[in-house]
Amino acid sequence: MKKKVGVYICQCGTNIAGKVDVEKIAKELGEESDDVTVCRYYKYMCSEPGQKLIRDDIAELGLDYVLEASCSPKMHEPTFRNAVSAAGMNPYMFEMVNIREHCSWVCENKEEATRKAKDLLHGGIRRVQHHTPLVGSKKPVNPTSMVVGGGIAGITASLKIANAGYKVYLVEKDEIIGGRMAQFDKTFPTLDCAGCTLTPKTSEVGRHPNIEILTMYEVREMSGFVGNFKVKVFQKPRYVNLDKCTGCGDCQQFCPISFKSEFELGLTTRHPISRAFPQAIPNTYSILRAGKPPCEDACPAGVNVCGYMNLAGLGKFDEALALVRERMPFAAVCGRICYHPCETVCKRGKIDDPLSICYTKRYLGDYELEKGEFNHPPIEQERKEKVAVIGSGPAGLSAAYYLRLRGYPVTVFEKLPVAGGMLAVGIPDYRLPRDILAAEIRNLTGMGIEIKTGVTFGKDITFDSLKQEGYQSFFIATGLHKNTALRIEGEDLEGVIPGTDLLRKASLDEPVSLGRKVVIVGGGNVVIDCARSAWRLGAEEVTVLYRRTYGGLKAVETEETPMDKELTEEERLRAKPISRQQMPRLSPVKRRGNFEEVDLGFSAWDQGTLLREMHTAQRFAA
Repeated sequence: MKKKVGVYICQCGTNIAGKVDVEKIAKELGEESDDVTVCRYYKYMCSEPGQKLIRDDIAELGLDYVLEASCSPKMHEPTFRNAVSAAGMNPYMFEMVNIREHCSWVCENKEEATRKAKDLLHGGIRRVQHHTPLVGSKKPVNPTSMVVGGGIAGITASLKIANAGYKVYLVEKDEIIGGRMAQFDKTFPTLDCAGCTLTPKTSEVGRHPNIEILTMYEVREMSGFVGNFKVKVFQKPRYVNLDKCTGCGDCQQFCPISFKSEFELGLTTRHPISRAFPQAIPNTYSILRAGKPPCEDACPAGVNVCGYMNLAGLGKFDEALALVRERMPFAAVCGRICYHPCETVCKRGKIDDPLSICYTKRYLGDYELEKGEFNHPPIEQERKEKVAVIGSGPAGLSAAYYLRLRGYPVTVFEKLPVAGGMLAVGIPDYRLPRDILAAEIRNLTGMGIEIKTGVTFGKDITFDSLKQEGYQSFFIATGLHKNTALRIEGEDLEGVIPGTDLLRKASLDEPVSLGRKVVIVGGGNVVIDCARSAWRLGAEEVTVLYRRTYGGLKAVETEETPMDKELTEEERLRAKPISRQQMPRLSPVKRRGNFEEVDLGFSAWDQGTLLREMHTAQRFAA
């Protein structure tokens, strides 16, 4: 069934009729267009007689659509929608074209204005026939308002809304409200005192029961729709409890530091703990921090230590873990093996003991592992560019993690049969349990990162082969698995095992022949790990030889298994420096292929001397 369209043209006095031949258009449209049921014009269509004309035609002719040509829809579209609605037509079956601003007011030539108006009406007739009826609905509305920006405009808006009886959140990124006006002396054009105008309003906002001021907040995310918006805000630390600060200023009097005031544009100075000016709202103090705290500066990964420690102290463990992962993705692993230089420089240590930063990080990682639910920032828009990461050590896995967050498909290729690099084969499982490491790696694979083990770069895969598979970028993280040679006589003898080789074989459950007595040469974590691993592999006697004193070993002891309790003879660990003349000779014994059969009767030699004496002993025994 053919739809009926009614067309109505307003003359708007002479505003339209002075340049557009309305009568001619109405006549031609009625004769030429088969879609038009009725076409009328009237001097003021927006008047009550004009609206009645439309309502009567809808009722008598059964119109399906109405097109009205007059002024701007911004001015009278609601008027005509109400008119057609009063006649029983869905208000969204109405269309309006603007022939005043678009034709009459911009065209000098009457014929051109008429022709353009006629074309707009033809377009409107076609467009209105595609309209579909819309039905309004009612939804629950949250009347609370948020005003973003605490300048004079935000303050005025907040007061108007709050005085109407509604709750208002006034969000301001700086430490006080007032905006730029708070920095002015006088205001244009009357040159009134800016402070005299602003201060009464800021004071009223500060004490208004319906207004909650959120200073040092920034809007990060907004979702929802009118009446039901959800806003996520980020609060920068003020380092002062607003509920307890009375604004007395005693703290400021004893602060010895001064720097240029940003609020005063560098013309005066202020203390790190201070307020912008005496009448500021909120009338409390803030601590302004510049640079990095010592703990963050000492952290090799640059983790925001103060941030996640404070969040953890407030019980916000998920947020604390998210802050750690901004710089380092493996909290549970790092919390077990990190040598925590942050605690060494912790200022709390000057009073009593440093904060337990490392164990807090470990707790956060274990908290997440116990929940079995890993939280990460949302992955950005998926990309097509494939990235290959060579090596699955800490660097390779970290690169894969942050690349995946950016949306890249990532594949990690690992030469060893297990993923993790030195985490898996360089750190014994008594320090880093393999189930913890495996859980952290599963976390990555759960994000869509693919890990392929037992793949050797240069043999199984090459740059060319990876490019043929569609990989466009490469991250090389092969690690430093090769031991540093001492370049001395005897280090290539049978039975001399590099430390990292021993740890790797022990981690991969490969056979290691050590015998009854084992000598570990050197200092540091690797030496102690080798000594403790040798004990676990069945050695009856383990001796650590180090060229300095016991205190210079520079190894990080663990709380659960201090190395002193595991090694056989404590006095052998406490290296006592002796002269070359005091060194006893090695007792010759029958050689059995390993130097552990040589009876060592000394406490501490330098590494070169030790290996040379071993070489001599083996030659003698042979």
